[in-house]
Amino acid sequence: MLMMKKLLHYGANIVEIAISLYLYSILQLFYFYPKRIQLPEKSVVIALITVIFLSFMFWMYKHQLKYGNDWNFNQEPHWSAQRLVITVIGFILITLLGTAMTIIVGHGSISTNQEALDQISKQSGNMFKIMVAFIAPFVEEVIFRGMFFNTFFTKETRMNKWVGIVVSGFVFAYMHDPHITRFILIYWVLGCVLAWVYLRTKDLRYSMLTHILYNSIGLF
Repeated sequence: MLMMKKLLHYGANIVEIAISLYLYSILQLFYFYPKRIQLPEKSVVIALITVIFLSFMFWMYKHQLKYGNDWNFNQEPHWSAQRLVITVIGFILITLLGTAMTIIVGHGSISTNQEALDQISKQSGNMFKIMVAFIAPFVEEVIFRGMFFNTFFTKETRMNKWVGIVVSGFVFAYMHDPHITRFILIYWVLGCVLAWVYLRTKDLRYSMLTHILYNSIGLF
């Protein structure tokens, strides 16, 4: 009975990750290709759908924590000076390491993913900035840090911490570079830093903030 309960919990978490990825893909269509969306009061409708989708994803994440949270994630109080310092350190690390890896791996070129984003940005305008700077960091942290650790690395052990950081970073990188080119190493490093921030602070708000700051560098 206990084993069946664990399997059902595990399966439910996998389904919630899949649902979140699907909702994310819908939001990307709205923000990357706004001219294709034909709706009355389009901006208001898209904003409302965004709030509903993001709220639902975060609710699923918190719901998972109620049924298994060995790490004590998302515990109150949510804000503290110490964890904000970790966020700043994470931002510095992700900026320096990201730049270094781009120089080492890129050799003056950019990834296919970045090329696609550059093309999309030309036609979607400010909607692109909103997606990349705010929505993407929120959703990706919920999925690749929050739901990921609560599904695949549920026990707080030293091994789970470091293996989880590496694996979470790779999954994050693969989603950004599914063809597994040399540029996957850049995204891998970025994902590992974000996972480190999450595990150090035990609160998604801080890895989201690090992610938002990093993604905003080249936009505003």
